[in-house]
Amino acid sequence: MKKLAAILLALVMTASLAACDGSSESSGTKETSAQSSASATSEVKAEETTVEETTASAELKEGDSGEGEKTLDSAFCTVTIPEGLQYKINFYNHDEDALGTIEIDFGKKYTIEGRLEVSTTRMISSLDDAVNECIRVRNLDTYKEGKSEIGEEVTYGDTTYKVVNMSHENGAETCLVSYYKRADGKDIYVEIKTNQADPFKLPVDDPLVQKLAKSAVYK
Repeated sequence: MKKLAAILLALVMTASLAACDGSSESSGTKETSAQSSASATSEVKAEETTVEETTASAELKEGDSGEGEKTLDSAFCTVTIPEGLQYKINFYNHDEDALGTIEIDFGKKYTIEGRLEVSTTRMISSLDDAVNECIRVRNLDTYKEGKSEIGEEVTYGDTTYKVVNMSHENGAETCLVSYYKRADGKDIYVEIKTNQADPFKLPVDDPLVQKLAKSAVYK
């Protein structure tokens, strides 16, 4: 009788141990699965972040185009093309010291009605110098018959511009001209030009041009 009881007790203990081992193994499998899932999720998020950062920091280049609202970050300025305008990078060149020029064409209805130029290559040291430089360029051979009229100062955002109206044998233009002093002494010339002879003309006091001028941050 004692032997039978001992055998039954041994069988019960064996069954209990087997159940515990199964539970532990199942728990371990669940933990491993959860860890693998968390790791995969982290890798996906890291990959998404990398893609977003790469897209945001992509270098602008000639020929890039699109429509607003779009923020463009160059070596000389950050500017937001407002919704309602198309844009195209007409020219962009700079060196390791962020010296050079960018020209951004813009307009409505798939037409080029204006251009934003930001440059460190002009020899200027004041707003008046910038205005004179704008007129000087138009008085070269192409615009030798041109006439210019310096208008009032206007402020958009943190930037003060001077209005310059010009007429020449090829039509008429109005420019918002500004100047930004850089710490390295390579001061920035700014010009937002619109073609007043274009049938789809976009005047410089148009709300979209004002938004463009207001958004610009020079550096």
